[in-house]
Amino acid sequence: MMWILAGAYCLVLWLVFAKWRLLRLSLPIAIVAASIGPALILTLLFCSQYYHPFSKNVRVFQKIVPIVPQMKQAGRVTRIAVQPNTHLKAGDLLFTVDPIPYQKSVDRLTAALAEAEQSVRVAETSVELAQASQKRAQADLEFMTRDRDRVEKLVDTNAISQQEYEQTVTRFVVANSALDQANASIKQSELSVDLARTRVAQSQATLDDAKYDLEQTEVVAPTSGFVTNLQLQAGMLVGGPGATSVMSFVQDRTGDDQGVVIAMIGQKNYLLIKPQNYTEVVLDGYPGQIFTGRVLTTIDVSGAGQLLATGDLPEDLATADPSRFAVRIKLDNAENLRLPAGTSGMAAIYTDNVPIAGIPVMVILRMQSWLKYVM
Repeated sequence: MMWILAGAYCLVLWLVFAKWRLLRLSLPIAIVAASIGPALILTLLFCSQYYHPFSKNVRVFQKIVPIVPQMKQAGRVTRIAVQPNTHLKAGDLLFTVDPIPYQKSVDRLTAALAEAEQSVRVAETSVELAQASQKRAQADLEFMTRDRDRVEKLVDTNAISQQEYEQTVTRFVVANSALDQANASIKQSELSVDLARTRVAQSQATLDDAKYDLEQTEVVAPTSGFVTNLQLQAGMLVGGPGATSVMSFVQDRTGDDQGVVIAMIGQKNYLLIKPQNYTEVVLDGYPGQIFTGRVLTTIDVSGAGQLLATGDLPEDLATADPSRFAVRIKLDNAENLRLPAGTSGMAAIYTDNVPIAGIPVMVILRMQSWLKYVM
């Protein structure tokens, strides 16, 4: 760019002093022309490269959803219902896993739940029996209490023998013990009911897990998009402990994700960038075209600024390469623009500082865009 500006300046001097002879060249004028022109060119180039960041590293990214079967036990794939790189809607079937083992688990746990519910009813019946025994023991104790009081009066008058009195007192003690035993039986029966209800809740939770596993035997598309790099085949085991992704699902871009590219900007002028700054983007797949847009967000973090929670002390804090920061750019009228993930390009961001200095950057960007035809 410097040589272009210098050539243009020399052309102006030639036209003014030689071709059109608008001014007579003298030593003072020559000194002024030789000093002011280069100084202006250098100032313009400095402002261009500092106040209007230029990035040769622009990428188009896409959100990828790893499809991981959620069954607790591994199952065998029986059908692949999707073709690679074919558009799908949310809820479309991707593949199925043999449901028979999971259905058997559901049936077995359903029976176990019914048995647990029966145990609750049995325990509740035991409570009713214990309550009936308590009422009988209470009645016996009341009768024996009155009998004991009556005998105590008779023994004072020698109407009955001491042996009969002691037998009556013994029967009173036995009746009192029977009531205590009945009360304890009620508490034990109530605890049995609580235990049975807990087992019902556990059985229900286990059954719900089994039903969830059964539902996961039909794996569906999470959103609109398509499956790529399909390597899954019928007969493979999927799911279970430590399950991993079996296919990659590429989501459709929606909302703020449509027409968004990422530009990596150096630290020197990154802090000058603000949301809504005007931008121009050149994409390798669209030679000769300039896409306009606005800065959507700036991402004030990079991997080099992250310290992981490990037991190892960092060793390369002072030797790491200077970080670049990502800037999300929203292209204008890009809802229907085809932007394959991984597309690369260039971008220029024009800040509010020294607007005229953005002209050289615009020229360079357009030259790079036309060079895409041959590079």
